[in-house]
Formats: sequence, C-alpha cells, structure tokens
Amino acid sequence: SDVCSSDLIGVEVHLGTFEITPERVAGYLRATGETNPLYTDEAAAKAGLYGGLVVPPGILQTVSMSGAPSAKVKFGNFAMHSGQRMEVLGPIRVGDVISVAADVKEVYPKTGRSGTMVFEVRRNTFRNQHGEVVAISEMAMVHRQAGGG
Repeated sequence: SDVCSSDLIGVEVHLGTFEITPERVAGYLRATGETNPLYTDEAAAKAGLYGGLVVPPGILQTVSMSGAPSAKVKFGNFAMHSGQRMEVLGPIRVGDVISVAADVKEVYPKTGRSGTMVFEVRRNTFRNQHGEVVAISEMAMVHRQAGGG
C-alpha cells in the first residue's frame, strides 16, 4: 500500500548484543526494588524451577539499541505510543550474551469513533548465546489525523 513501506514487514534487522553482567543485574534489582528469591537467593533459586538464579526479564527493556526498522507510515499528522507487551519464553541468566533483532511485525488500519487510524507494530526478538529466543517484545504506534481538519 502507499501508506507505508510494506516490503520491510517481517524483515529482521540485527541491532546488536549485550551481556547480562552481575553489575547490570545488581543495578536493575536495586532500581526496581525486586526481591524475588529466584533473582536474589542462590539457595532458593537452586530449588526453584530453573535450578539456579535467573534474571528479571524486564532487564531486557533497559538496553536501548538504535537502527530498528520503521515502516515509515505516511498517515495523519499525529503519532503516539499505544501499547507494549512482552512475552517471556525462557530463563535469562547472568553471563548470557543477548542479541537483539528487530522487525516491523505488521501495519494495519482501524476505524474508530475518531476516524481511521493506522497501527504500526514493531517487534524485538531477544536471543541468548545458544540462539534460543528468551523473549519477544512488541510496541505499537498509532498514527491518526488530529485536530479540526
């Protein structure tokens, strides 16, 4: 369509990698006040589901990487963040090297009370050093015509 660059949809772009260091985890736990024993207590974590300490998946959202693709939606005069979700698919551990790949998942129009809007859903896929997907996050932007036009 002429609303966006649809040839970009589903094409993954590698953004980079980062390591889950003990310092990064300690800083995240301090900043969030997280006290879950699976993240903080070696003995309790050993007896838990993952057999050892794991890292809160929210830590993935603290790393900013540039270069993510955009569908370059050409619609309306106003855009805003309209939602975010994260699906956690596996444990994240100290020492993991996480690679981030981004793509535009979909672009679709929707008509509501205020008229037509176009949604762009961008996806980040997080993989560990073994190539296992540990999490997928999606962020939606809504584009619309605002004001008394």
